[in-house]
Amino acid sequence: MYTHKQSSEIDMPIEILKKYDMLKIAYFDIETTGFDKEQDNVILISVGYYEKNNIFTIKQYFGENLTDEKEVLEKFLKILKEFDIWCSYNGKAFDEPFIKYRSQRYDMEFNLPKKHIDLYRMIRPYQKQLGLTRCNLKSVERYIGIERKDTIDGGISVELYKKYIKNKEENLRKIMMLHNFEDVYNLPQIFNVVWKIENTKGFIREDHITDKQMGYIKYLLNKNKVIVDLNFEKISKKVASKIIASLLEGNSSNEKLQEIVQDFY
Repeated sequence: MYTHKQSSEIDMPIEILKKYDMLKIAYFDIETTGFDKEQDNVILISVGYYEKNNIFTIKQYFGENLTDEKEVLEKFLKILKEFDIWCSYNGKAFDEPFIKYRSQRYDMEFNLPKKHIDLYRMIRPYQKQLGLTRCNLKSVERYIGIERKDTIDGGISVELYKKYIKNKEENLRKIMMLHNFEDVYNLPQIFNVVWKIENTKGFIREDHITDKQMGYIKYLLNKNKVIVDLNFEKISKKVASKIIASLLEGNSSNEKLQEIVQDFY
């Protein structure tokens, strides 16, 4: 396994750092040999965290062979033990389940952070209002003026790894690691977009809860004498349906309802 550590300055407004507890977050991204968590392997993980207000450190673990996967996961999970929050871009759909499954394959013990901030899920409902034609990470980066040195995407990274396995060409490893490095390095800066969404009047979710759903939820809460702080402006149709189902099943605690909202976002 090859490892690399690098620290750089990321200067973020103090109000954004505090609002999202950014100094307490582990920012991460993975590269794999494909999209099938049962058949494919984790080949590279980068994890970043703030050591001081503007000093951001990234550690990278690269599997020089497929047999290095277990060690890559172990190194990553060891760092995660220090955090209660982790952050990704579309990681709830891909990275998190992939990490869980591959770790279980090795009978590894792991306690993932309690809270997962998926920036993609926070931004995607406002894509059109932001003027974005796509909502992938690179599109959002360009939106806030980030210019990458990296020129590949995840699909190309898979092909490069196949070549690397055969000839161990150092330049191929550097290309893959740069791509994964920038995926993590740019995550803190994406919070600028989240801040804009939450602090600009007129931004409304494109999949916003319907008036009918809102009225029914309020009726069920009142009927069951449940007092809960739900921000209806940020609730989607899908989450509203899950809240209604939970209330009808008798699961009406504030903790349970907040968990439903948190799990989706």
